[in-house]
Amino acid sequence: MSEELVPVSLDVRLDAKRVVLRAPRATDIAELRGLLIRNAEHLRPWSPSPPPGANPAGFTELGRSIARHRRDWKAGSGYVFVMQLRVQREPLVGRIALTSVTRGPFQSAQLGYWMDAGHVRRGLMSEAVDATLGFAFDRLGLHRLQAAVMPTNHASRSILQKRGFREEGYAERYLRIAGKWEDHVLYGLTLEEWRPSWRATHEASDHGGALAEEKAEPRPTALADAAGAGATDSAIWTMHRSC
Repeated sequence: MSEELVPVSLDVRLDAKRVVLRAPRATDIAELRGLLIRNAEHLRPWSPSPPPGANPAGFTELGRSIARHRRDWKAGSGYVFVMQLRVQREPLVGRIALTSVTRGPFQSAQLGYWMDAGHVRRGLMSEAVDATLGFAFDRLGLHRLQAAVMPTNHASRSILQKRGFREEGYAERYLRIAGKWEDHVLYGLTLEEWRPSWRATHEASDHGGALAEEKAEPRPTALADAAGAGATDSAIWTMHRSC
């Protein structure tokens, strides 16, 4: 573990079997805007409501959000990744993030993610989560990751549980989602638990059992990172999980 900032280039890429994760760029704005507009109904039940008059999919708001994410990356306080398919042109299909990165004795971060409705039930988010866990524990040297998920989001809860995340509590009226204060299940995973879980997952993958957990559609799970971001930014990057 590292108690100090671990410099990570904005050019880093996390390569999984079928997806690639990288930092967002200003040149992504048009494609991200299309992705958010196309998934508006898919993400609405799990996303914080933007402030009155704000347009999370607007060019200006997206530009500000990307600039903020890149500043956070340089400061070591958060790492937002866009998710691309490993096919020709590498289209964007979602987002995964480590936010509220805390050093010192805590050494932790919040995990959140969502995926395009047209690419769910294919095991892609499982690959992205595995790559992100490796980045968090191996590259950043963190000791603990946390996530918050709405109780009815069974598919996203399954993704976490099958990677060793423990259910640590139940937070009533935890986040305001789609205009209503929603309860969330709180999950945690430490480095000691991740190591054996990671080995078991990859051994199963070697024997053809890698993607079994995503038979159901993982929805955008709660917004674990929403608590550490502005409301508009939360709506744009709504965490969890339309996997």
